[in-house]
Amino acid sequence: MHDRSPPSNDHPADEFSATADEVTCHQFVELVTDYFEGALDSRTLSQVEEHLVMCDWCVTYAEQMQATVATLHELKHEVSEQPAESLLLALRARKRA
Repeated sequence: MHDRSPPSNDHPADEFSATADEVTCHQFVELVTDYFEGALDSRTLSQVEEHLVMCDWCVTYAEQMQATVATLHELKHEVSEQPAESLLLALRARKRA
């Protein structure tokens, strides 16, 4: 198993190719969006899933990313033409100070 420290990067993410035997932690971070969206080719998907079996750090990262995405989806998409009254009061108070 990998340690819990953040991964180091031996290769830039753009050097990842289908000929690599394993996905590194840095490459996983670069591939995580495609992984969640189901946009990886079958070989890369297998390599990512194998990496997740062995790497606690990347599992934690993936869980955090999923929680972030879920939270963002829950936010209301209301847009107001006028700033909130509390913001206006804070700006006025700051201007007076």
